[in-house]
Amino acid sequence: MPGNARWQRHLEHFLLRFGDSLPYRVSDTPVIQRISTVSELSFDVSALPSRYRLAVCSLWDNFERPSPAPGEVPWHGEAVTAEWLTAVLARDAPGARVEGIQVLGGDNGSSARRTFAIEWNREGRAASLPERVFTKSTPTLPMRLSAGKAAPAEGQFLTDLRPHLPIEAPRCFWTGRDPVSGRSFHLMNDLVHERGATFCRADSEIDRAQAEQVIDTLAVLHGTFLNASCALDSSFLRTYENFFDAAARNRIEAGHDEAMIRAAHVIPEGVLARKASIWPSAVEAAKAHDRSPRTVIHSDVHLGNWYVTEDDRMGLSDWARVCRGFWGRDLAYSLMTVLAVEDRRAWEHALIERYCDALSEHSGAALDVDDAWDAYRAQACLALLMWTPTLCPPPTLPDMQPEATSLEMIKRITTAMDDHDILSVA
Repeated sequence: MPGNARWQRHLEHFLLRFGDSLPYRVSDTPVIQRISTVSELSFDVSALPSRYRLAVCSLWDNFERPSPAPGEVPWHGEAVTAEWLTAVLARDAPGARVEGIQVLGGDNGSSARRTFAIEWNREGRAASLPERVFTKSTPTLPMRLSAGKAAPAEGQFLTDLRPHLPIEAPRCFWTGRDPVSGRSFHLMNDLVHERGATFCRADSEIDRAQAEQVIDTLAVLHGTFLNASCALDSSFLRTYENFFDAAARNRIEAGHDEAMIRAAHVIPEGVLARKASIWPSAVEAAKAHDRSPRTVIHSDVHLGNWYVTEDDRMGLSDWARVCRGFWGRDLAYSLMTVLAVEDRRAWEHALIERYCDALSEHSGAALDVDDAWDAYRAQACLALLMWTPTLCPPPTLPDMQPEATSLEMIKRITTAMDDHDILSVA
């Protein structure tokens, strides 16, 4: 790591100004003194505690904006070079070489997402190498504290397990995470270019046939890994409880409490009256994952993570929170966010019955509709806790969604909770 006075001043300013936003108070530790001289700035940062180390490395990346050598994890999608892409994408195409890269667009949320056009030489074009790619990276500290730590599991799922599942989902060409700096990076196919995908938004209308495809996709995913004959190894995935406990350590309860006040105008009165029981109910719902047969769940199946292909297939993207847990979470979270309120009310009974039939087909074990309904109701509070902290994120989490999207999702979930009187038993 270069040792220069400019970088030192920015680092000290960053730690002094933003130290209190970290879970542990940097201003109460000797970390600044430990790196207070220029000569010490080039020491091995792995000696620092984890969160300080990620802060130091993310700051350095943003100021120095390094280009990755082949094999290194890029700090940002916009940092990749023609040489790096050639090494990754042309391994099996002798003579192929990237000659140009163009950033086509992107946005920032839980990660930094970018789309690129790639210009190949003649050998690359002859080998039909990808002309458009999509990247996910974690250039900032909040991104590295959240999505970055989950990146290895997402990458391994996409490379090792996803190819064996008959579902519409992204393909991953390369994935990596550097444990010292916290950089993470996924290089994937561009779904818009390759599949004609249109990504859903908070105001997207999902019709009945598309809703059935959502249910069928989840049943394939869950049923495959519930089936006793499944030979796919998912043991590398964390449990859902790991995610929930990490979120709790990031103080999402405080964000939830603040959001229940800020979003009160879209929340039914019956839910507001019992809002104190939401967090305890969510804690109990998380414990249910340990008491139930585990399968692989996507865990973040809200409307914005679904897309529609040009041949009208529903696809599921953003597998950052894929884990081993209880299928009821995905079932509740999807129906309560993907569907508009009136459509959910009209279709949810039939869709849950469809899920039971499809899950039984793929898992080889019968699922009783009444048990599915119990799971659907019980996991609702956990679905809500994906969106209240998104509206009012704690300092350790990035801003992930527009306010209007968060409010719409909170409205849909709490209306479902009110419709089914979910908090009455809390």
